[in-house]
Amino acid sequence: MIRKNRTTATAEIAIKLRNFMADHLAASQKEVMQVMNIGSEANLYSLLKGFAGDPELCVNGEFSILKDGKRLTIDIIEKFLSENPAQERNTPKPAERLLYLYYCLNNASPDGGLGFDAIRDVYTKLFEFNEAPLPKKGALKRMIYRDISEFQKLQIGIERPETGSKKYCLKDRYLPKLTAESAAAVYVSLLLYRDTLLNEATLGAKEQIEKSFFKDLPERSQLLEKRIYVLGDTLTNPSEFGNMIGKLIRAVIESYRIKINYMNNDGKESTRVVEPLGLVCKRNVWYLIANLVNSNEIRTFRLDQIMNLITHDSEKFIYPHNFSLTDHIGCSWGVFHNDKIQIVKLKFSKRVAHRVKNLRYHPSQRIIEECPDGTVILEFEVCGLVEMQSWILQWGSQVEVLKPLKLRQEIINTAQSILQQYN
Repeated sequence: MIRKNRTTATAEIAIKLRNFMADHLAASQKEVMQVMNIGSEANLYSLLKGFAGDPELCVNGEFSILKDGKRLTIDIIEKFLSENPAQERNTPKPAERLLYLYYCLNNASPDGGLGFDAIRDVYTKLFEFNEAPLPKKGALKRMIYRDISEFQKLQIGIERPETGSKKYCLKDRYLPKLTAESAAAVYVSLLLYRDTLLNEATLGAKEQIEKSFFKDLPERSQLLEKRIYVLGDTLTNPSEFGNMIGKLIRAVIESYRIKINYMNNDGKESTRVVEPLGLVCKRNVWYLIANLVNSNEIRTFRLDQIMNLITHDSEKFIYPHNFSLTDHIGCSWGVFHNDKIQIVKLKFSKRVAHRVKNLRYHPSQRIIEECPDGTVILEFEVCGLVEMQSWILQWGSQVEVLKPLKLRQEIINTAQSILQQYN
């Protein structure tokens, strides 16, 4: 059996301590020392000092660990260590260096990691924070290389510059850190997708948040579901769509063709092989923008009308360099732009004026006039007026179409048809 050196053993304890603190948000100091087998208060405080810059474990200078019913603070720890100099040296301990380097590499993961000069800056800041003399350039370089090698012994994978990048980075897949408040907000936002196309795709994330953040207090997730009620359009049978949207996202990102069975608004089914160019979500409805392989025509498909989906992973296509999803959607009210761009003026009643002034329904929206009687006139520069008609009708008698006349007449005709239906 390979005997662990002191640095490796200390680093392993520190990493286990970090994981324990992340999972137990209100543990007592005594419990932490017993579970982690840390023999002295000084050793615990020395390790905690290395977490001072970690926003997940130390918030506003406070740790989640309780001593005498109160949270441990940086001030308490530093005071103790200063009064016990035999237990603490200014020079950062190997475990402290490893933890800080791991923390910085993890934060830099979205940018591809850290170059050697950036790592040297990390060490410089750590020594300055501890008010310790900085080693000479050569000694500091050797220290960094030794510490990076220690990661290998701890089975923490590090991608080195010789693998193709000019940076050191963690091999582990990057996942962002969340505070308890952020996790709760994300959890509630996932409730929006219950019984929608994103139901299956988000269910796993919802369960992981429950395990990680509500592990010790499972009733919190139940309270969130009971006390925050989310209403919206849902699917009758969301399980039928399975992980369709996950497959579509992969196809869009990796540019491979898919075969879909599609049912249009008239109930007619057809089979198409398409090249997915993008996904659009407008007013809680998802659409696929795709190029038809046979006709080279860009079409729009509602995801909830795709009956079946088969991915052709081996059939890659070249994404058109001159295509922009933003430009394609352009001034459309929804996602279709089968008519010309027009100026639309709508007059909203006093009853809903405050609401329409504070919500943006389209990027081109402008307030033209706030009338003395409390009504307000909005102007839009849009196309896709067929889609806009249904939105206007939702306001009932609280809105009047002023322009264009053709749209005004269409609303009048629809209103008369509705009246005739009820008569």
